[in-house]
Amino acid sequence: MSVSLPQVQTGPLFQRLDHLLDRSLEAGVYLIGALLLSLVIARLFKAIDRYSTRLIKARGGAEGSEISKQTSTISLIARRSIIGVIWALALLAVLNVFGFDIRPILATAGVAGIAVGFAAQSLLKDFINGFFLLAEGHIRINDVVTINGLSGVVEELTLRTTVLRATDGAVHVISNGSISQLSNLTQLYSYALFDLSVDHEEDPDVVVAKLRSVAAELRSDPMYAPMILETIDVMGVDRFTEQGIIIKARIKTTAGQQWKVGRELNRRLLKSGFQFATAQRIVQKNLDA
Repeated sequence: MSVSLPQVQTGPLFQRLDHLLDRSLEAGVYLIGALLLSLVIARLFKAIDRYSTRLIKARGGAEGSEISKQTSTISLIARRSIIGVIWALALLAVLNVFGFDIRPILATAGVAGIAVGFAAQSLLKDFINGFFLLAEGHIRINDVVTINGLSGVVEELTLRTTVLRATDGAVHVISNGSISQLSNLTQLYSYALFDLSVDHEEDPDVVVAKLRSVAAELRSDPMYAPMILETIDVMGVDRFTEQGIIIKARIKTTAGQQWKVGRELNRRLLKSGFQFATAQRIVQKNLDA
């Protein structure tokens, strides 16, 4: 004898909840897929970075370091752009699953694109200039640059803006389309510049010999030897001032190390007894007054 179970009648509310659950599961698949794809893209770019870094280290040299900086910068921006597109498509798919008509959104995006083309030419200029800055390798993250009179370390770089961190901690945000002057102080190699002021009575030949001797000692120091690429280049007597004569010199260093080398040479010159010119002021006192 068979016993039949009673049929459970589901009402409209349960049907809606079941339908909502199905759509939620489908939307979750899109979101999880976007998450997994983003992780794969991130790992892929990291693997490419590690592989390129190994190749560059095997190659060696200052040029390899410059290529590594440029590769890392382009890789970062490309990774962000691709992941952004993936999540935008995933969100559109989720909206479509829940019954939202995405055609108006796509149409609005097309109209917005036309509006950007006509009304936001400066934004388009920012992206174009940013692309060429990256493609040509004029600027990379961690470079020390001067842009339109503002100096700092490149902290962030996108197709639209360049963010500089100044020495005093100030953050300068510069749109790429407005960049008219760019000076990169840390590309390939750098120079530590010196304007040494000595008294008029000093023999320039003796001063230059002393300068070369101290610079040679600095280059023989194991701590600073890797930073210095060439012996000091003494250009000679550059000009005359009221305080004394100016002797100009420079040392070629690896990119970004010119300030450290320059400060150390100044310290060693001071400790060696090097006589710098000082401003003198004569004060006369009228004793009869």
